[in-house]
Amino acid sequence: MYGGQSQKCNKHRTKCTVVIKLNKEVIKIGVNNRQDYSAPVDGKYEYNKTPLNELESKYIYIPLSVITDIELDTRRVGVFSYLRVHCGLNNIINFTIPDVVEWCGGKPDRRANGSNDKTLSVIDVLSSGGYLTYLTEKSKSSFMKCKFDSAYYSDECSNGYAVVYLDEIDKIMNYQKENIKDGSLNNTTILLVFAYLRNKIRRRPNELKPEERTSDGIQKRRERIPDAYGSNILDIANELRISSKTLSKIIDILEYELELIVTDRAYRVKTENDEFRTLPTIFANAYKRDDRYLLITGEDYSRTEIELKAQIMKQYYKDYRIDKRKRKSKKKGSEC
Repeated sequence: MYGGQSQKCNKHRTKCTVVIKLNKEVIKIGVNNRQDYSAPVDGKYEYNKTPLNELESKYIYIPLSVITDIELDTRRVGVFSYLRVHCGLNNIINFTIPDVVEWCGGKPDRRANGSNDKTLSVIDVLSSGGYLTYLTEKSKSSFMKCKFDSAYYSDECSNGYAVVYLDEIDKIMNYQKENIKDGSLNNTTILLVFAYLRNKIRRRPNELKPEERTSDGIQKRRERIPDAYGSNILDIANELRISSKTLSKIIDILEYELELIVTDRAYRVKTENDEFRTLPTIFANAYKRDDRYLLITGEDYSRTEIELKAQIMKQYYKDYRIDKRKRKSKKKGSEC
């Protein structure tokens, strides 16, 4: 339960730390203004809205059907993102395959089954699926023009989607890691995993229902709908058709290097057959945005949502407990 909150503010800054109690544990939540974390804003919102600038305020929807289409290459989300980002107001896209490959963090390769071929194959499937129509001849290297079918795109998004901001795509596509020996660990696979998690991590609407517009109503709402998602690494890997080892590396990159997500892993438990079982990992966003606004940021926000999700997980896993020893240092990459 929340209660006994206090605030500590630096007079030279606007950042405050709000202290609340959750199930008798004291939790500090960092916020970027002087808002009371547990009281409605303007009588009907959970958080203050801070306008975002430039790329931070622009985003695209990536349909869940694209994210989970394992018949497509793992670069599917990257290629789709390129097409959507570069789509004009008239739904026309002008591009070359080398442009797409480079934008996705790769190197153009015109050889058979090279990066150009694989990228063109993804666009072919998107075209046959109804997302776009070729207006020119297909080519591995020459200029091409396509028309995006916005009606079909909208229909597909109605079945689920991920909201990914352009600054997040830019950060992932420009990420460089030296001495990577895992061939499947690349920028487009990182974006694929991020889009998947962004779709799965629950996000409460900022506007409160009339019955939620009290401190007690906000408290119960957060406990009922945490901004978090729990799943086993192996289950996610199977759904995306990538190896669990690669997925674990990508999750570490997203959390400790790109700082886009926050995770907590659970203790292993012993089953009735005296076998150890790994319980689900809990994922949360590193910050919360809504349309063109930032609502809240900071690891304290994310950890609180994870703790709330852990409380729900106990209903399904008797001995579910977060293992804080498995957290790593963002600077040194060591266990802490």
